[in-house]
Amino acid sequence: MKHGRIVVAALLLLAAAGAGASTQLVVYTYDAFGEAIQKAIEAKLRSAYGVEVSFARFEDTGGLYNRLFLERDKPQADVAIGLDNTYLARAYSDGLFQPYRPAGLEVVDAKLLVDPQYRLVPFDYGGVCLNVDTKALPNPPTSWEGLLDPSLRRKIILMSPATSSPGRNFLLLTIAVFGEDGYLDFWRKLKPNILTVAPGWSEGYGLYTQGEAPIVLSYDTSPAYHIQFENERRYQTLILGDAAYAQVEVAGIVKGARNLENARRLMDFLVSPEVQNLIPLNQLMYPVSPKADLPAAFREVKRANELKSLDEQTVARSFDRWLRDWESVMR
Repeated sequence: MKHGRIVVAALLLLAAAGAGASTQLVVYTYDAFGEAIQKAIEAKLRSAYGVEVSFARFEDTGGLYNRLFLERDKPQADVAIGLDNTYLARAYSDGLFQPYRPAGLEVVDAKLLVDPQYRLVPFDYGGVCLNVDTKALPNPPTSWEGLLDPSLRRKIILMSPATSSPGRNFLLLTIAVFGEDGYLDFWRKLKPNILTVAPGWSEGYGLYTQGEAPIVLSYDTSPAYHIQFENERRYQTLILGDAAYAQVEVAGIVKGARNLENARRLMDFLVSPEVQNLIPLNQLMYPVSPKADLPAAFREVKRANELKSLDEQTVARSFDRWLRDWESVMR
Protein backbone atom coordinates (compact mmCIF):
# COMPACT_ATOMS: atom_id res chain seq x y z
CA MET A 1 0.00 0.00 0.00
CA LYS A 2 1.55 3.21 -1.18
CA HIS A 3 1.47 6.63 0.39
CA GLY A 4 3.80 9.07 2.13
CA ARG A 5 6.46 11.61 1.31
CA ILE A 6 9.29 11.71 -1.20
CA VAL A 7 12.82 11.11 -0.02
CA VAL A 8 15.54 12.00 -2.50
CA ALA A 9 18.60 12.38 -0.31
CA ALA A 10 19.93 9.01 -1.43
CA LEU A 11 20.01 10.30 -5.00
CA LEU A 12 22.83 12.63 -4.02
CA LEU A 13 25.00 9.59 -3.44
CA LEU A 14 24.61 8.28 -6.95
CA ALA A 15 27.17 10.45 -8.64
CA ALA A 16 29.86 8.89 -6.49
CA ALA A 17 28.82 5.36 -7.29
CA GLY A 18 30.46 5.06 -10.70
CA ALA A 19 33.97 3.81 -9.95
CA GLY A 20 32.85 1.83 -6.92
CA ALA A 21 29.86 0.23 -8.60
CA SER A 22 30.89 -3.27 -7.51
CA THR A 23 30.33 -2.37 -3.84
CA GLN A 24 27.46 0.11 -4.23
CA LEU A 25 23.94 -1.03 -5.09
CA VAL A 26 21.21 1.56 -5.72
CA VAL A 27 17.56 0.63 -5.19
CA TYR A 28 14.53 2.75 -6.07
CA THR A 29 11.29 2.08 -4.19
CA TYR A 30 8.20 3.88 -2.90
CA ASP A 31 7.88 5.57 0.45
CA ALA A 32 5.75 2.92 2.18
CA PHE A 33 8.14 0.04 1.46
CA GLY A 34 8.69 -1.83 4.72
CA GLU A 35 11.58 -0.50 6.81
CA ALA A 36 12.26 -3.95 8.24
CA ILE A 37 12.60 -5.37 4.73
CA GLN A 38 14.96 -2.57 3.72
CA LYS A 39 17.13 -3.24 6.77
CA ALA A 40 17.17 -6.98 6.04
CA ILE A 41 18.33 -6.30 2.47
CA GLU A 42 21.02 -3.90 3.63
CA ALA A 43 22.30 -6.31 6.28
CA LYS A 44 22.30 -9.33 3.97
CA LEU A 45 24.23 -7.72 1.14
CA ARG A 46 26.68 -6.06 3.52
CA SER A 47 27.46 -9.19 5.51
CA ALA A 48 27.42 -11.72 2.68
CA TYR A 49 28.96 -9.72 -0.15
CA GLY A 50 30.45 -6.53 1.30
CA VAL A 51 27.94 -4.43 -0.65
CA GLU A 52 26.45 -1.17 0.60
CA VAL A 53 22.86 -0.63 -0.54
CA SER A 54 21.44 2.88 -1.00
CA PHE A 55 17.65 3.21 -1.12
CA ALA A 56 15.94 6.16 -2.80
CA ARG A 57 12.26 6.39 -1.83
CA PHE A 58 9.59 8.13 -3.89
CA GLU A 59 6.19 9.35 -2.81
CA ASP A 60 4.35 6.80 -4.93
CA THR A 61 4.79 4.42 -7.82
CA GLY A 62 4.07 7.18 -10.31
CA GLY A 63 7.07 9.18 -9.16
CA LEU A 64 9.20 6.04 -9.08
CA TYR A 65 8.25 5.11 -12.62
CA ASN A 66 8.76 8.63 -13.94
CA ARG A 67 12.30 8.75 -12.53
CA LEU A 68 13.14 5.40 -14.13
CA PHE A 69 11.77 6.65 -17.45
CA LEU A 70 13.67 9.94 -17.34
CA GLU A 71 16.91 8.10 -16.55
CA ARG A 72 16.39 5.33 -19.10
CA ASP A 73 19.35 6.40 -21.27
CA LYS A 74 21.67 6.75 -18.26
CA PRO A 75 20.20 4.69 -15.42
CA GLN A 76 21.18 5.54 -11.87
CA ALA A 77 19.33 2.66 -10.16
CA ASP A 78 20.28 -1.00 -10.27
CA VAL A 79 16.97 -2.39 -8.98
CA ALA A 80 13.44 -1.04 -8.69
CA ILE A 81 11.06 -2.48 -6.09
CA GLY A 82 7.35 -1.69 -5.81
CA LEU A 83 5.78 -1.17 -9.22
CA ASP A 84 2.65 -3.23 -9.69
CA ASN A 85 1.03 -5.12 -12.54
CA THR A 86 -0.72 -2.00 -13.86
CA TYR A 87 2.70 -0.76 -15.05
CA LEU A 88 3.68 -3.89 -16.97
CA ALA A 89 2.83 -2.81 -20.51
CA ARG A 90 4.45 0.60 -20.08
CA ALA A 91 7.60 -0.92 -18.60
CA TYR A 92 7.89 -3.38 -21.48
CA SER A 93 7.21 -0.72 -24.11
CA ASP A 94 9.72 1.68 -22.56
CA GLY A 95 12.32 -1.09 -22.22
CA LEU A 96 13.23 -0.24 -18.62
CA PHE A 97 14.10 -3.69 -17.25
CA GLN A 98 16.25 -6.67 -18.16
CA PRO A 99 15.35 -10.34 -17.67
CA TYR A 100 16.42 -12.27 -14.60
CA ARG A 101 14.80 -15.31 -13.02
CA PRO A 102 15.66 -15.33 -9.30
CA ALA A 103 16.66 -18.52 -7.54
CA GLY A 104 13.71 -19.89 -5.59
CA LEU A 105 11.06 -18.46 -7.90
CA GLU A 106 9.96 -21.97 -8.88
CA VAL A 107 7.86 -22.20 -5.70
CA VAL A 108 5.74 -19.16 -6.63
CA ASP A 109 2.21 -19.72 -7.94
CA ALA A 110 2.34 -19.52 -11.72
CA LYS A 111 -0.65 -17.13 -11.70
CA LEU A 112 1.54 -14.52 -10.01
CA LEU A 113 4.34 -14.75 -12.56
CA VAL A 114 3.15 -11.73 -14.51
CA ASP A 115 6.07 -11.62 -16.94
CA PRO A 116 7.13 -14.84 -18.74
CA GLN A 117 10.44 -13.13 -19.61
CA TYR A 118 11.13 -12.30 -15.91
CA ARG A 119 11.86 -8.63 -16.52
CA LEU A 120 9.57 -7.98 -13.56
CA VAL A 121 9.18 -10.53 -10.78
CA PRO A 122 6.48 -10.67 -8.07
CA PHE A 123 7.41 -10.27 -4.41
CA ASP A 124 3.98 -9.70 -2.82
CA TYR A 125 0.33 -9.49 -3.82
CA GLY A 126 -3.17 -8.78 -2.62
CA GLY A 127 -6.71 -8.31 -3.86
CA VAL A 128 -8.34 -4.92 -4.34
CA CYS A 129 -11.89 -5.09 -3.01
CA LEU A 130 -14.36 -3.29 -0.78
CA ASN A 131 -14.14 -3.33 3.02
CA VAL A 132 -17.00 -2.83 5.46
CA ASP A 133 -17.35 -1.59 9.02
CA THR A 134 -19.69 -4.25 10.38
CA LYS A 135 -20.43 -2.24 13.51
CA ALA A 136 -21.80 0.63 11.43
CA LEU A 137 -23.37 -1.67 8.81
CA PRO A 138 -24.21 -5.06 10.38
CA ASN A 139 -25.97 -6.36 7.25
CA PRO A 140 -23.82 -5.33 4.30
CA PRO A 141 -24.70 -6.16 0.70
CA THR A 142 -23.68 -9.56 -0.62
CA SER A 143 -23.80 -8.84 -4.35
CA TRP A 144 -22.96 -6.14 -6.87
CA GLU A 145 -26.66 -5.52 -7.28
CA GLY A 146 -27.03 -5.10 -3.52
CA LEU A 147 -24.35 -2.41 -3.60
CA LEU A 148 -26.77 -0.27 -5.63
CA ASP A 149 -29.54 -0.38 -3.03
CA PRO A 150 -30.87 3.12 -2.11
CA SER A 151 -30.32 2.32 1.58
CA LEU A 152 -26.60 2.76 0.91
CA ARG A 153 -26.93 6.33 -0.35
CA ARG A 154 -23.67 8.23 0.34
CA LYS A 155 -22.24 5.30 2.31
CA ILE A 156 -19.36 4.30 0.03
CA ILE A 157 -15.87 5.82 -0.10
CA LEU A 158 -13.83 5.18 -3.23
CA MET A 159 -10.50 6.37 -4.65
CA SER A 160 -9.86 8.00 -7.99
CA PRO A 161 -8.61 5.69 -10.75
CA ALA A 162 -6.67 8.66 -12.11
CA THR A 163 -4.49 9.10 -9.03
CA SER A 164 -4.81 5.94 -6.91
CA SER A 165 -3.61 2.39 -7.52
CA PRO A 166 -6.60 0.73 -5.78
CA GLY A 167 -8.90 3.21 -7.53
CA ARG A 168 -7.46 2.22 -10.88
CA ASN A 169 -7.74 -1.46 -10.08
CA PHE A 170 -11.33 -1.16 -8.84
CA LEU A 171 -12.31 0.49 -12.11
CA LEU A 172 -10.63 -2.40 -13.93
CA LEU A 173 -12.49 -4.86 -11.70
CA THR A 174 -15.83 -3.37 -12.74
CA ILE A 175 -14.79 -3.67 -16.39
CA ALA A 176 -13.77 -7.29 -15.82
CA VAL A 177 -17.12 -8.00 -14.12
CA PHE A 178 -19.53 -6.01 -16.31
CA GLY A 179 -17.57 -5.74 -19.56
CA GLU A 180 -16.89 -2.63 -21.62
CA ASP A 181 -20.55 -2.48 -22.58
CA GLY A 182 -21.87 -2.60 -19.03
CA TYR A 183 -19.43 -0.99 -16.59
CA LEU A 184 -20.52 2.61 -17.19
CA ASP A 185 -24.15 1.71 -16.54
CA PHE A 186 -23.07 0.14 -13.25
CA TRP A 187 -21.23 3.33 -12.26
CA ARG A 188 -24.25 5.49 -13.14
CA LYS A 189 -26.37 3.44 -10.76
CA LEU A 190 -23.66 3.39 -8.09
CA LYS A 191 -23.04 7.15 -8.15
CA PRO A 192 -25.78 8.16 -5.64
CA ASN A 193 -24.33 5.77 -3.07
CA ILE A 194 -20.81 7.24 -3.24
CA LEU A 195 -19.94 9.69 -0.47
CA THR A 196 -16.65 10.76 -2.03
CA VAL A 197 -13.95 9.71 -4.48
CA ALA A 198 -10.72 10.44 -2.61
CA PRO A 199 -7.48 11.18 -4.47
CA GLY A 200 -5.57 8.43 -2.66
CA TRP A 201 -5.88 5.44 -0.37
CA SER A 202 -4.69 7.24 2.77
CA GLU A 203 -7.32 9.95 2.53
CA GLY A 204 -10.15 7.58 1.71
CA TYR A 205 -9.31 4.93 4.28
CA GLY A 206 -8.82 7.59 6.92
CA LEU A 207 -12.37 8.83 6.36
CA TYR A 208 -13.60 5.26 6.71
CA THR A 209 -11.87 4.60 10.03
CA GLN A 210 -13.14 8.00 11.25
CA GLY A 211 -16.68 6.72 10.69
CA GLU A 212 -17.63 8.92 7.72
CA ALA A 213 -19.02 5.95 5.77
CA PRO A 214 -19.25 2.19 6.41
CA ILE A 215 -17.93 0.94 3.05
CA VAL A 216 -14.53 1.75 1.56
CA LEU A 217 -12.34 0.62 -1.28
CA SER A 218 -9.19 -1.06 0.01
CA TYR A 219 -7.38 -4.40 0.03
CA ASP A 220 -8.33 -7.87 1.20
CA THR A 221 -5.45 -7.63 3.67
CA SER A 222 -6.66 -4.43 5.37
CA PRO A 223 -8.78 -6.20 8.04
CA ALA A 224 -5.72 -8.24 9.03
CA TYR A 225 -3.99 -5.01 10.07
CA HIS A 226 -6.78 -4.15 12.48
CA ILE A 227 -6.80 -7.68 13.91
CA GLN A 228 -3.02 -7.86 14.29
CA PHE A 229 -2.29 -4.41 15.68
CA GLU A 230 -5.58 -3.30 17.26
CA ASN A 231 -7.31 -6.59 18.11
CA GLU A 232 -10.29 -5.11 16.23
CA ARG A 233 -12.58 -7.27 14.09
CA ARG A 234 -15.30 -4.82 13.10
CA TYR A 235 -13.55 -4.11 9.79
CA GLN A 236 -14.06 -6.92 7.27
CA THR A 237 -13.62 -7.58 3.58
CA LEU A 238 -16.69 -7.12 1.40
CA ILE A 239 -16.02 -9.35 -1.58
CA LEU A 240 -18.76 -9.25 -4.19
CA GLY A 241 -19.08 -12.10 -6.66
CA ASP A 242 -16.28 -13.86 -4.76
CA ALA A 243 -13.72 -11.89 -6.80
CA ALA A 244 -11.16 -9.18 -6.21
CA TYR A 245 -8.74 -7.50 -8.60
CA ALA A 246 -5.19 -8.80 -8.45
CA GLN A 247 -2.58 -6.30 -7.38
CA VAL A 248 0.84 -7.90 -7.78
CA GLU A 249 3.84 -5.88 -6.67
CA VAL A 250 6.98 -6.51 -8.66
CA ALA A 251 10.70 -5.85 -8.68
CA GLY A 252 13.17 -5.83 -11.53
CA ILE A 253 16.76 -5.17 -12.54
CA VAL A 254 17.04 -1.90 -14.42
CA LYS A 255 18.32 -2.21 -17.98
CA GLY A 256 21.87 -0.87 -17.98
CA ALA A 257 22.35 -1.48 -14.24
CA ARG A 258 25.98 -0.89 -13.28
CA ASN A 259 26.05 -3.57 -10.59
CA LEU A 260 24.43 -6.55 -12.26
CA GLU A 261 25.87 -9.30 -10.08
CA ASN A 262 24.68 -7.78 -6.83
CA ALA A 263 21.37 -6.74 -8.37
CA ARG A 264 20.78 -10.43 -9.06
CA ARG A 265 21.74 -11.29 -5.49
CA LEU A 266 19.17 -8.80 -4.20
CA MET A 267 16.47 -10.27 -6.44
CA ASP A 268 17.28 -13.76 -5.13
CA PHE A 269 17.02 -12.49 -1.56
CA LEU A 270 13.72 -10.71 -2.20
CA VAL A 271 11.91 -13.99 -2.94
CA SER A 272 13.78 -15.96 -0.25
CA PRO A 273 11.96 -17.20 2.87
CA GLU A 274 13.83 -14.63 5.00
CA VAL A 275 12.27 -11.68 3.19
CA GLN A 276 8.99 -13.39 2.33
CA ASN A 277 8.34 -14.01 6.04
CA LEU A 278 8.55 -10.24 6.57
CA ILE A 279 5.98 -9.38 3.89
CA PRO A 280 2.65 -9.69 5.75
CA LEU A 281 3.34 -7.47 8.75
CA ASN A 282 5.56 -4.99 6.90
CA GLN A 283 3.90 -4.70 3.49
CA LEU A 284 0.39 -5.69 4.64
CA MET A 285 0.24 -7.90 1.59
CA TYR A 286 0.49 -11.63 0.99
CA PRO A 287 3.91 -13.18 0.32
CA VAL A 288 4.32 -14.81 -3.08
CA SER A 289 6.14 -17.79 -1.57
CA PRO A 290 3.80 -20.48 -0.21
CA LYS A 291 6.62 -21.46 2.15
CA ALA A 292 6.41 -18.15 4.00
CA ASP A 293 4.82 -17.93 7.44
CA LEU A 294 1.39 -16.31 7.41
CA PRO A 295 0.37 -14.66 10.70
CA ALA A 296 -2.89 -15.79 12.28
CA ALA A 297 -4.54 -12.44 11.51
CA PHE A 298 -4.02 -13.01 7.81
CA ARG A 299 -5.35 -16.55 7.99
CA GLU A 300 -8.49 -15.21 9.68
CA VAL A 301 -9.42 -12.73 6.95
CA LYS A 302 -11.83 -13.73 4.19
CA ARG A 303 -10.20 -13.82 0.76
CA ALA A 304 -11.68 -13.93 -2.71
CA ASN A 305 -11.61 -17.29 -4.47
CA GLU A 306 -10.82 -15.51 -7.73
CA LEU A 307 -8.31 -12.75 -8.43
CA LYS A 308 -9.34 -11.09 -11.67
CA SER A 309 -7.05 -9.20 -14.01
CA LEU A 310 -7.22 -7.80 -17.51
CA ASP A 311 -4.57 -8.29 -20.15
CA GLU A 312 -1.92 -5.60 -19.62
CA GLN A 313 -1.71 -4.78 -23.33
CA THR A 314 -5.45 -4.21 -23.45
CA VAL A 315 -5.26 -2.02 -20.35
CA ALA A 316 -2.38 0.01 -21.79
CA ARG A 317 -4.26 0.52 -25.04
CA SER A 318 -7.67 1.29 -23.57
CA PHE A 319 -7.28 2.70 -20.07
CA ASP A 320 -7.15 6.38 -21.00
CA ARG A 321 -10.44 5.98 -22.87
CA TRP A 322 -12.02 4.01 -20.04
CA LEU A 323 -10.94 6.69 -17.59
CA ARG A 324 -12.34 9.54 -19.72
CA ASP A 325 -15.66 7.75 -20.05
CA TRP A 326 -15.74 7.07 -16.29
CA GLU A 327 -15.00 10.73 -15.55
CA SER A 328 -17.84 11.83 -17.83
CA VAL A 329 -20.25 9.64 -15.85
CA MET A 330 -18.97 10.82 -12.47
CA ARG A 331 -19.14 14.57 -13.14
